[in-house]
Amino acid sequence: MKQLLPALLLLLLPALTNAQAVRRVMVESFTQASCGPCAAQNPAFGTLLQSNGANVVLLKYQTSWPGYDPMNLQNPTEVAARVTYYGVTGVPNVRLDGVQNAGTSGSVTQAMLTNRLNQSTPIDMRLDHQLSADYDSIFIQCTVKNLGTTEFNPGGVVLHTAITEKQILFPEPPGSNGELDFKS
Repeated sequence: MKQLLPALLLLLLPALTNAQAVRRVMVESFTQASCGPCAAQNPAFGTLLQSNGANVVLLKYQTSWPGYDPMNLQNPTEVAARVTYYGVTGVPNVRLDGVQNAGTSGSVTQAMLTNRLNQSTPIDMRLDHQLSADYDSIFIQCTVKNLGTTEFNPGGVVLHTAITEKQILFPEPPGSNGELDFKS
C-alpha cells in the first residue's frame, strides 16, 4: 500500500493541477520597404525572433507609408484594418499577443518575449490544413480547447487566421530603404 500511494499521486497530479497549454508569443510587426529605420532595425529583430524558434509566431504587415511598398499593394485592405485596430501611426512598430505595444522592432527585447511566454493559458489551439487538388485553395481547421477547470467564455473573442510567406526575396530593393530579403 505504501508503494501504491506515490504512484497514485503521480497519476492524479495532472487532475489536481490547472492544465496549461503550450504558450507561444504572437508578434505582429508593422514595417515598410521604404522605411529607413525599419531597414536598420529589422536584422537584429529577426535574429532575436529566430533565436526564440517555435516560441514565437511572426506576422508582418507592410504598410502603405512612408513610401512605396509593392507588398502592401497585394493586401492593402487587411493591413489598413490592423493598422487602424491598433492605432499604429509610425513604422517600425511591434505588438505582442495583441495587447502589448512593444514600440519599435529595435525596442523588442528577450525579456519582453520571456515575460509574454511566462503568461499561462489554459487555451490550446491546433491548426490543420489541406491543399485543394488544383492547389488554388487551402482549407484550414482550427480546434480550440479549454484545458483548464475555469469556464472559458469566448464572448468578444475573435480568432484571426493568416497565411504567410516565409521569405520574399527581391533581386533589387522594392522600396527605397535597401532591403531585399523580407522574412516572416
